[in-house]
Amino acid sequence: MKTKSMNRIPRFDWSADQNLQSEVVVKTINAVEETEEALQLLQARKVVILVLDKLTVEKAQRVVDWMAGGACAIDGQTFWISEKTFMFVPNQVEIKSQRSTPISPSPYLKEPSKELPN
Repeated sequence: MKTKSMNRIPRFDWSADQNLQSEVVVKTINAVEETEEALQLLQARKVVILVLDKLTVEKAQRVVDWMAGGACAIDGQTFWISEKTFMFVPNQVEIKSQRSTPISPSPYLKEPSKELPN
């Protein structure tokens, strides 16, 4: 017996759109308010790479959460690139990586360790 799931929602085939052009946008976020523009780019089916080095860990986490939610809303994915750099991709883009994907769609950012290695 099948359980009720999202499988009944028809998935739009973006590959059928012949005018769709792939574009990658790299954006450094200096303030949380800039997230709206990044979400609009993702909604326009562009790959968005965000560099969050200018934000505190708490603000960067908020941006990642919002963007991961936006990616999820369009059946996209979130990828961790480095400590405060993330890539958000729409569903028509396939990413292949040897790096394991995070368990959570919105990875948890941690404060870097203040201790120096021995």
